[in-house]
Amino acid sequence: MPVSIRCEQSTQDGNSLDVWLGRLAMVGFAVAITVEIATGKGLLENFGLTSPLPTVALAVTALVGVLTAVFIFQSASKN
Repeated sequence: MPVSIRCEQSTQDGNSLDVWLGRLAMVGFAVAITVEIATGKGLLENFGLTSPLPTVALAVTALVGVLTAVFIFQSASKN
């Protein structure tokens, strides 16, 4: 019984921006985890922020949320 595997990226252009942004995000996440394991400190502690301010945390969360919404809407408008 043959098994076929379908890759969703094969139907798109292999050099599209969303593919490269996804790859960059995966590499960045792996690097952040590696740095945390190697140093024994959290990522923010390596930058000198031992206890981040609530306003900084809120601003980062808002920025990530807005960028996520922008990329989702841009991706949906292409289809």
